[in-house]
Amino acid sequence: MRFLPPDEPGKAEQKAEFIELRAKGLSLSKIAKRLGVAKQTVCNWNTELEEEIATLKAFELEALQERYYLLKEARIKLLGEQLGRINKEILSRPLGGVETAKLLDLQLRYYSELRAEFVDPRPLSEAEQAELKALR
Repeated sequence: MRFLPPDEPGKAEQKAEFIELRAKGLSLSKIAKRLGVAKQTVCNWNTELEEEIATLKAFELEALQERYYLLKEARIKLLGEQLGRINKEILSRPLGGVETAKLLDLQLRYYSELRAEFVDPRPLSEAEQAELKALR
């Protein structure tokens, strides 16, 4: 975050709130009204603080993806846990009934979903490592 001159008390807090609200997708008009500042002021802030807004948006999106199991690691974990429960239930049943057939079908589907999540682990190239360091 940028530092503001000491003769602008409260402006840093307003800008921080602006960044949060903008990252959450609120319109400039709504933000101006909520913060009690002119629309032109929030337009200027939008340009000035574009990088900070984009960064916070990325963090917010990642948090949502994690919350709703959209990140690969979370999906793999969830699918694996479900598959474990299905396997345990299948082992506890005789293999003759209709319900067991449904469980076997689920088992195959979960294995297929897990296979689709497979990523071949490989070390990052020097360029990729440099790119990650630049993001920090």
